[in-house]
Amino acid sequence: MAVFLRIDINLISMFMLGLVFLVAYKRLDLKNILNRVYLSTILVVMTLLFVEALTCIINERPETFWIPVSYVLHILLFGIAPILSSAWYILIRNFMVTNDRISKNLKVIVIVPVVVNFILALLTPIFDFYFVIDANNVYSRGEHFFIPVLFTYSYLFLGLIHIIRNRKNIMTQEFLLLITFSIFPIIGGIVQWLFYGTLLMWSSAAFALIFVYIYLQERLVHLDILTGTWTRKSFDYYVTKKLKQKVVEPFGGIFLDIDHLKDINDEYGHAEGDEAIKEVVARVRGLITQDEVIARIGGDEFIIISNSNSIERLKNIISDIELSFSVFNENNEKPYKLSCSFGYGIYSEEFKSIDQFLRFIDYRMYQSKKNH
Repeated sequence: MAVFLRIDINLISMFMLGLVFLVAYKRLDLKNILNRVYLSTILVVMTLLFVEALTCIINERPETFWIPVSYVLHILLFGIAPILSSAWYILIRNFMVTNDRISKNLKVIVIVPVVVNFILALLTPIFDFYFVIDANNVYSRGEHFFIPVLFTYSYLFLGLIHIIRNRKNIMTQEFLLLITFSIFPIIGGIVQWLFYGTLLMWSSAAFALIFVYIYLQERLVHLDILTGTWTRKSFDYYVTKKLKQKVVEPFGGIFLDIDHLKDINDEYGHAEGDEAIKEVVARVRGLITQDEVIARIGGDEFIIISNSNSIERLKNIISDIELSFSVFNENNEKPYKLSCSFGYGIYSEEFKSIDQFLRFIDYRMYQSKKNH
């Protein structure tokens, strides 16, 4: 019973994280790097919660075969912790400032302590660096227990400093999210370090991840149920974030509107109209790169954002889409033809706001529709 009372917070955290993972896996855009990293982090933290709980369960078990198992589990705990915090630090840098690319030298500086720590963890059964497991299978901290703790919290503190230094480049909601996510494990880990026997580091990380999902639900990339494109809310968030950077690089935008969708709905029903929308989106998504996004702005209106500042690139996208429609119309037995009207342009400082830019390409799109 005493063991259960010690690990109950781990069990509750694992259960809650598991539910969050299942929901997030279905609702978040898995093509988005931040969402993928978030889901991977949940799995790693759940694994560490399980391993930590298991070490408590087998600690002091008299059977000798538990001793090597205990060694393996503790090696995982001490070896993985700095890996997770260093990955968080790298993610922070790439997430906050889109044009902030980590140099090779900095990557080496970040990776070397992680590798050294893992080697020391592997050697601990021989030299008792981080922990000691005696003949009675009783775990105790080693003389150099502080090393993995130092590595782990160095990355978390570096990430926290980076967040604070670049707070002007991100939205207030993002700033609060990142601060909260960084502080929770720090507080939990410090308490666990100072009060031997408490299990708070990974459970606090779990609660931070749950808090992050609430934010992801509100602010980050979500998908339109029918088409699988980004929603208008996701698009607004993405563009706002781009414009918060220190240096706003020009980028391209294409407004597209599906022609005669109302006629398709009226003649063949809304179910067929939905099929037409999905066919259009599938063809468009197959022609844009991973760095280019498409969002559904309205019922039959979509926008493509390209990081390219070349008009030629935008023209090529439109040309490829029109060619794809031509192939569909020639080879498909649908009683209607697919076509779109397009408006495009390059966003730069000449525009007073993103709304002005969107009105500009929207106007060009309607001019194109009149010609159709």
